[in-house]
Amino acid sequence: MLKTKKITLITVLILMLIVSGCSNNNSNEAGGSSATHSPAAAQTSLDELKEKGEFVIATTGTYPPYAFHEESNDRPLTGFDIELLTEVWNRVEGVKPSFKEAEWDGMLAGLDAGRFDTIHQIGVTDERKEKYDFTDPYLVSYPTLIVLDETKDINSFEDLKGKKVYGSNTSIYGKLAESYGAVLVPEGESLELLKNKRVDAIIFNNLYFLELKKSRTDLNLRAADEADTEELVALPLVKGGDGTVIVAFNEALKSVQADGTYEKLSVKWFGENVLK
Repeated sequence: MLKTKKITLITVLILMLIVSGCSNNNSNEAGGSSATHSPAAAQTSLDELKEKGEFVIATTGTYPPYAFHEESNDRPLTGFDIELLTEVWNRVEGVKPSFKEAEWDGMLAGLDAGRFDTIHQIGVTDERKEKYDFTDPYLVSYPTLIVLDETKDINSFEDLKGKKVYGSNTSIYGKLAESYGAVLVPEGESLELLKNKRVDAIIFNNLYFLELKKSRTDLNLRAADEADTEELVALPLVKGGDGTVIVAFNEALKSVQADGTYEKLSVKWFGENVLK
């Protein structure tokens, strides 16, 4: 009988030790003193971008002075946006920019589907801000109505009713032309369409018009009108991130502006400092 009591006592002691050990483990796992069980910090959107290693920017590659091929498509992309955005992203540690050429009409769908991280030369609008998060603007311009010098019946946006204008109804310029009653011609190369009089006018921004006046003297272009509404150009990102990628871009952009690099590129491509 005594032997049985001893065995029972030993059993109870063993059970007490087991319960005590489980209690200590549970305490550590619940955020107690054990460092080995501390939860890992959540990965940010910028961390994920750095893991990927590149920030993919969509471009048509046919929009001087922003992004284009000199002489032929065999030459690398160049232009104000190419040089500026490369400089900015090179200042974000762990990220390199890359440019992917695509047709304009499929760009926004490509951004939504994750084929690109952003699109350059996108105007910021209230409608777009509902769907995308934007960086700080990196350029300010004004919509400009461009015609051949020989075109005498278009001298303002109000004269566009019934006229053919190059553009897509997904673009700011196309929507602007439609608002004045123009008929959009979405296919073809804008300058060739204008040169061959398949459209009566094109709408781009004032900075692009300055470039055309220098590079396409054969066309004898004039600015028939300029809107007084500022067009803020920024990079759109699909909503859902934590904002860390945008913060990194904005900080790098400020440094490019502060050290004179922005002004240098501006004078190179536009002949003047366009920083507002």
